[in-house]
Amino acid sequence: MKRTFQNLGKEKREAIIDACIREFGEHGYEKATTDSIIRRIGISKGGLYEYVSSKKELFLFIVEYTYERLYDYLRRRIKEESIILSGDILERIYLVSGYAIDFYVEHPEFVAIITKTYALEDDSLANTINTFFHTQFLDIFGDSDADTLAYEKDRVIDLLIWLLLKTRKDFLDELKLEPDIQKVKKGYMDNWRFYISVLREGLYKKDKKPAASPFNHPRGDAG
Repeated sequence: MKRTFQNLGKEKREAIIDACIREFGEHGYEKATTDSIIRRIGISKGGLYEYVSSKKELFLFIVEYTYERLYDYLRRRIKEESIILSGDILERIYLVSGYAIDFYVEHPEFVAIITKTYALEDDSLANTINTFFHTQFLDIFGDSDADTLAYEKDRVIDLLIWLLLKTRKDFLDELKLEPDIQKVKKGYMDNWRFYISVLREGLYKKDKKPAASPFNHPRGDAG
């Protein structure tokens, strides 16, 4: 965003942000238009381009703003409840996932933005958004303990991010069908307990583990 946007008064800046959140949340990046955004704000197209260079820049700003709001909320909850984050990354993600669900329920406008980042046609746009997400994610999870992990920490984090995205999508899809929010939230947390149990204990009973194979080597080295 241009410096002129940062220099705007709080009320006008928030009006532009709110209009963009509504437009992109309803229509996504590809179908949203700057014409619709300026109608929502009540300014001219020339007025909008005093603050922003392109629709792409505007969408990236809104997505980054959304993830900042989400992770600021998570950090605030951790601080308010005087939580000392466990070094165990599985305990940490279970705790934070519960807070994230509260944010999704309280802020459907940001949920709409997050869901519109799925399956973007522009690969460079998707990659930039992925960087936004990873930066925020690692701020909370990056210092978790690696010494107890049988696998490379970066690969474990990639797996947990994949699970996080999957469970979030499942939660949001279920929320559209089930009016009982607490029931949906319980199902979400039950799923996380299951996934964490599998990750912690493994798939097999201790006395019935299959014979060794290349897949049994923690770091993928069959030699």
